[in-house]
Amino acid sequence: MPTRYKRTGTCSRASWTEQQLSKAIKAVNENRLGVNEAARAFGVPATTLRRRKSKNNTRKGPLGPSSTLGDDVEAKIVKHIIKLQKNGFAPTRTDVRAMAFKLAEQLGIKHRFNKESGLAGFPWLQLFMQRNPTLSVRKAEGVSINRALGMNRKDVDGYFKLLEQIITENSLIGKPGHIFNMDETGLQLNNKPGHVIAKKGSKNIAGISSGEKGETITVISCCNAEGVFIPPTCVMKGKNKKPEFEDGMPPGSMVYMSQKSAYVNSEIFFQWLRDQFVPRKPIGVVLLLLDGHASHCSNVEMLEYCVEHDIILLCLPSHTTQFLQPLDRSFFKSLKLNYYSACNLYIKNNPGRKLTRLQFGQLLGDAWNKSATVNNAASAFRATGIVPFNPLAIPDYAFLTEHANVDIHETEVQNEAAMEVQNEAAMEVQNEAAMEEQNEVGMEEQHEPRAESPNKKTPEKCTPGKNAG
Repeated sequence: MPTRYKRTGTCSRASWTEQQLSKAIKAVNENRLGVNEAARAFGVPATTLRRRKSKNNTRKGPLGPSSTLGDDVEAKIVKHIIKLQKNGFAPTRTDVRAMAFKLAEQLGIKHRFNKESGLAGFPWLQLFMQRNPTLSVRKAEGVSINRALGMNRKDVDGYFKLLEQIITENSLIGKPGHIFNMDETGLQLNNKPGHVIAKKGSKNIAGISSGEKGETITVISCCNAEGVFIPPTCVMKGKNKKPEFEDGMPPGSMVYMSQKSAYVNSEIFFQWLRDQFVPRKPIGVVLLLLDGHASHCSNVEMLEYCVEHDIILLCLPSHTTQFLQPLDRSFFKSLKLNYYSACNLYIKNNPGRKLTRLQFGQLLGDAWNKSATVNNAASAFRATGIVPFNPLAIPDYAFLTEHANVDIHETEVQNEAAMEVQNEAAMEVQNEAAMEEQNEVGMEEQHEPRAESPNKKTPEKCTPGKNAG
């Protein structure tokens, strides 16, 4: 919990309002009341009234020391949070603490935040929420396993409504060159042996591989609905970059080095925006569709940069990229197929050699030139219902998993009801048979002589699978 100073005594500080102070100063300036009289009439301390009157200051600021970041920086964070929420990137409490730390470091503000974790403290967050009552901590809607594995109509409908609103308000209808999709995928420095033809019944058919498991390199891809691809950017783990890493790549391609991992983080994404996207974007407002990864939204400076350069970021709903993300729908599968085919061909033509970063550029270039086509890009945006705008482009089977629980439950209920009906019918049949048997026995006893009853033999009943005597 944050430390809160509580003033001792009964005196209440700054119990007056700005309106009371303004009226008191006005009464004194118009010579209707003296300072002491105005102070008593409007409930403002006389010393405060004299000081504020001399400085012509009626603004009532907060008591005590100012916050670590200051009002202007905190207002920037609030604006950033609201914009993220509007575009589907609602930040967590940890995200907000990370924003505060990064801003303090970038602006050179003295702070006592934790430099090891790169986060502002919980006390700062709690006081920040108190200073900004327009924000509140809301619990995100829980996602069941069925919704996580499939699609939810409510989320998808909300996404298409927001997409239509953005396209309409920013006059992007009929401008496929202004609507982009960006995503990343991983390619391994290894070939994947494919299917082979061998003698029937053969087992353990060997295929030559470059190694057990190769290094994974992240490839950032981006294209618009017009079919224009931005040159790829590759992220490799390491510190030192060699010019040879880019040999054979498509013109304009770049290689970024990252010491921690080859994954895309917020700094790399921001660098990609500056180096690759903005220099190639058309003049005017553009829409950039992304998945909801934290690396795309946790940098305040990046969001302001997007506003300055007329870039609107829109987040795709969680667990829907297989149907709503154009690059996932029609490009990455082709890219990986062509890349690993190129790897297999290299291993075949160069027996005994391993795939390294020096060969990656040429292999990626061959695959990229075959996959990054206008047809692939246009069909990707069309299949995802973006350009042309068509929410009905999403197939019905994409939503089947959403109703799996309901269908299974309904089937179980129906089966149970059917079993109950069958059991009731069987009981009725058994009861009727028993009643008939009793009636027959009673009729026989009435017609047969009593003297013969001791010598009467009861015939054996026939049972299934057994022949009668």
